Amino acid sequence: MPRRKRNQGLNFDGLRRKCAATGKVAQVVCKHIELPPSNRAFNPKETTKVDDIKGAVVKHYSSRELAEQAHGEGSFTNNYTDEDFWKL
Repeated sequence: MPRRKRNQGLNFDGLRRKCAATGKVAQVVCKHIELPPSNRAFNPKETTKVDDIKGAVVKHYSSRELAEQAHGEGSFTNNYTDEDFWKL
């Protein structure tokens, strides 16, 4: 029988950030990440967060429409079909 309450994990879906387009604090729907160019080889075992990378810019948006207004129409939507992924 446990003697103390177990810590609950963070609810990442419910975390809210300041929207880059409106300036209001709201739930994040889209993120736009700008990474600086790197000369290093890719290491899949390295687990650094994007926020910790020096020179990285992360912009949060509260809706897909606001994100597409800032970065161009169709930049946050995928228009792929099943035929695009067929192997020959």
